[in-house]
Amino acid sequence: MVSVRLGSVSGRGRNWARVGSRIQSSWRRAWLGIDCARRNGVWVVELARGANALVVASAVSLVLEWDGDREVDPHALLLATTGKIRSDDDFVFFNAPRHPSGAVVLEQITAGRAGLSVHLSEIEPEVDRVVIAGSVAAGSFQDVPALVVSVLDAGRRLFDYRVSSPESVQAMVFGEFYRRDGGWKFRAVGQGWSSGLRGLAEEFGVAVDDDQPPPIPAVTPPAAVAPAPAPVMAPGWYVTPQNAGQVQWWNGAAWTEDRRPRHPPHDRATCGRCGRPRAVRRMGGAPPCQWCLREVHQLMETWRGQAWQVLTADGPRGPRWDELWVMLRFHMVSEDTGREALRPLAVAHLERMVAFAFADNQIDQQELDDFDRTVSELRAAADLSAAGSLIHGLRQRMLRGRSLTQVRAGDLPRVSRPDLHLEADELLHVDVDAVQIRYLASGPKQSSGRLIGSSRKLRFIGAGAGSELAWAKIVSVRHEYDTVVIDATTARGGGSYRVRDAEYVAAVLEGTLRVAKRLVLAPGQRDSRSIPQDMKAQVWQRDAGKCAECGAQEYLEFDHVIPWSRGGATSVDNLQILCRGCNLAKGARI
Repeated sequence: MVSVRLGSVSGRGRNWARVGSRIQSSWRRAWLGIDCARRNGVWVVELARGANALVVASAVSLVLEWDGDREVDPHALLLATTGKIRSDDDFVFFNAPRHPSGAVVLEQITAGRAGLSVHLSEIEPEVDRVVIAGSVAAGSFQDVPALVVSVLDAGRRLFDYRVSSPESVQAMVFGEFYRRDGGWKFRAVGQGWSSGLRGLAEEFGVAVDDDQPPPIPAVTPPAAVAPAPAPVMAPGWYVTPQNAGQVQWWNGAAWTEDRRPRHPPHDRATCGRCGRPRAVRRMGGAPPCQWCLREVHQLMETWRGQAWQVLTADGPRGPRWDELWVMLRFHMVSEDTGREALRPLAVAHLERMVAFAFADNQIDQQELDDFDRTVSELRAAADLSAAGSLIHGLRQRMLRGRSLTQVRAGDLPRVSRPDLHLEADELLHVDVDAVQIRYLASGPKQSSGRLIGSSRKLRFIGAGAGSELAWAKIVSVRHEYDTVVIDATTARGGGSYRVRDAEYVAAVLEGTLRVAKRLVLAPGQRDSRSIPQDMKAQVWQRDAGKCAECGAQEYLEFDHVIPWSRGGATSVDNLQILCRGCNLAKGARI
């Protein structure tokens, strides 16, 4: 609780009163949208509409107080990150006064007072916000004078929000508790709902039962001229015909009660935001308003924090992202100021995206598409030309990560080496210059040569004795700095090899190992009746170049044991050599 109790006695008490007055004045200047009021000898923080404050207590009470005999029913909606309730149990109101978790409970409503108890520490992790709303059964909130929303900790006031100039609505969102940096904050909202409690509940995903009786048929009145539709305008300050000397806030759907004097926007002598006279003019343009400079600086500090929260949660899109720019227009801050403040946040967010994408050492196509989409949206919101080379480097890293992920998943390259003679069924995937490093008792020994990886074996050919190892004897492949480390079950099989691009070579060898051990399936083409040349060579060697039925060595043909037309595969195990006579006698039989 932020409060200062002032003395009322003479001497030292008056000194403390002057100190308290100075403290109040400093608060007024330093806190944007936050003021102080004296109640029962205690200075209490008062929030303006749109302002927020940190809630350090684990359990608080939210109290509504007003004058008059009208009844105000409080409500609470526990929202997920989607901005909707998870189920109807997350709507706490007069027919369901207690949330199943016990985190939010309605208190007893008395004359001129209503409230809720909110246990912030017991709110489930899936809940991102707790919206506090209210409704009146008859009339509107204009009939509820002196409406004050207070947040208390064990009976002590933390801060108040005085709902001034309420709209002619039957439902209103007073404020919301929302998560921020592992804690909770409270924001004063004061947004009315013209469609009443039903419209407010449906806005947050509550399924409202339509138990209203069917309408009574009535005589159709004469057709009347339809009123002109409401203007389609972006939220902002606009001059109203009723008073040309003031501007009124349009929230995108209706006019609110927020008004402020209209000032010339391009007058060098006065500030177009507050109307106060500017300081001494400077050469080259109008000087900044010293009155607004500190206030805008404080606002932008809050705005940067909210922008970073939105970026990390939803990215540069969605309703919360649009609300950031509406907030600048509401406080009459230039969007160029917001773009300038967003630039370092945008670069930091892109770096964070890349770091999180590489956390599992795999880059999916969806992650690459999300990165490109985010870059386009951030370029539209801020000037990122100065960070062009950095963003290009981040994208190249994402592209390389995507390429390595595809290779590890079995999409292996095929290398052609006419001077390299392998088995008929072997596919060459990597052939690079390498230095074999063997650690002996006398020290490391280095041997230059070639590292050859095929679909069947891993070979090293050097000036001395080489090595050959089947994939079945290899356990793992990884890269360390500029070397490829191979772990095998034999003493001569494993080792370290220094190559030019160790990360890529290790990815190709790892993908080959995974395919050889059937951990992944290599992308291939659809099976056909055509028999590849290497497969013919294997079948010819297996059958010794003669008919598998009669042993003839003339007029030989390759035949599918299970006919291809009946689902037989074109594989070595399903092929045989038959002479023409035996093949005609077999036909399409299995």
